[in-house]
Amino acid sequence: MQEYKVAIIGGGIVGACLFSDLTRKGVSCVLLEAASDVSNGSTKANSGIVHAGYDPEPNTLKARFNIRGNQLYPAMCARLKVDILQCGTLVVTDEENRNGLNELYERGLENGVQGLRIIEREELHTMEPNLAEHISCGLFAPTGAVISPYLTCIALCEEGVINGGEVKLNFMVDKIEKNEEKYQIFAGKDSVLAEYVVNCAGVGANTINALVGAPEVPMKYVKGEYLLLDKSQNGFVNRPIFPLPTKMGKGILALPTLHGNIMLGPTAIPCEPHDTATTEAGIATIKEKVELSVKTPNYKKVIKLFAGVRVISGDDFVIEKMEDSHFFYTAGICSPGLTAAPAISEYLVEKLQEDGLEFEPHEFVQRKPYVCTEKMNKKELKELIKNNPTYGKIVCRCEKISEGEILEALASPLKPTDVDAIKRRVRPTMGRCQGGFCLPKVLKIIATYHGITLDDVQLNGENSQILIKE
Repeated sequence: MQEYKVAIIGGGIVGACLFSDLTRKGVSCVLLEAASDVSNGSTKANSGIVHAGYDPEPNTLKARFNIRGNQLYPAMCARLKVDILQCGTLVVTDEENRNGLNELYERGLENGVQGLRIIEREELHTMEPNLAEHISCGLFAPTGAVISPYLTCIALCEEGVINGGEVKLNFMVDKIEKNEEKYQIFAGKDSVLAEYVVNCAGVGANTINALVGAPEVPMKYVKGEYLLLDKSQNGFVNRPIFPLPTKMGKGILALPTLHGNIMLGPTAIPCEPHDTATTEAGIATIKEKVELSVKTPNYKKVIKLFAGVRVISGDDFVIEKMEDSHFFYTAGICSPGLTAAPAISEYLVEKLQEDGLEFEPHEFVQRKPYVCTEKMNKKELKELIKNNPTYGKIVCRCEKISEGEILEALASPLKPTDVDAIKRRVRPTMGRCQGGFCLPKVLKIIATYHGITLDDVQLNGENSQILIKE
């Protein structure tokens, strides 16, 4: 049986941040993820916005960790060698609702957001030419940014692995036993031993809590549906454009992704814990509400519909320690959870240390980023292909992804095994055709690398094979 100081349950952005932070401090640590890859739940179906911090109610954990997380992201992304688009964010409205914008501005100042300012119509429409005509004022937050939520999560986990940690995928925790001062955590016949346990299981947080007798946390599940437009629409907006937020959330927005697409959404529909189906009603809601802020997008350029489920536990984040134990749990890490994750991790590290966890001297190993042939100049690309001809074989024409990039991802620290895991790392099947042309080649590369048949290659975890037989 493998033994660790800390076991983290859940490979979303919070668990990934904590895994990276602890391993870089020399802590023996394991990350346990039920799915076939990290970032496979709410993290992958996320707007990817690093929020500035004007929205949360003052003096809440959301406000505190939003501001701190926003401050931590630029340095974290630089360390991980992942991109961050520091474009700022805009909340826009008409003259009738100016008071609401002013209130948001005052709340942002109280929370400590830097650089906030109200922008009037002329400057606003110069910044964003595709704003709806009735928009007359906006709140600009220059510290807002956009990241790739899934790639950031993956990079954090890779960093943890190369610094001594271990990630166990397909590890569905179904039993936890307390043996003297340690927890034995089971997934079927497999198990690990740990002195400290941190529950970052998101939608499954109460299921894990119940295994150790920790309190049940009130939970509501809300589905957010999105439309993704292809790269021909790049420039439709230059930064995330929000309407005035309501009690239901931040509203339907239009935003650029890190890779040049435009995303519209999300909805906020009460749902069951794992309901990620997209609906006609959700699409209609996006179309209706987004045009309150921007001109009509070109819906003929939609290339993908998707949805994610966020968990709401009252009005604030839940971050607690079970009494008389080394068991910590988080719940309700909804928006601005992605932004807050590095700060939540920082807080948990402090609490673990107060609870007796000791750190060891550790020589940090920096993560190596994936090769991106599209970003290279001709000279660099020529030299790369000369040394490794697979980088000259284009597999995904939409995203210009080579066989070499896919092979590199397959050999990366987390060893992805299915199509979606490769997609989240280096983007094949993510373009306009959504795999219509490149998927057969991607299947063959994965099958050859792992020494399996084509019909054994999965799309996203068990029982998701694409081919029935050769």
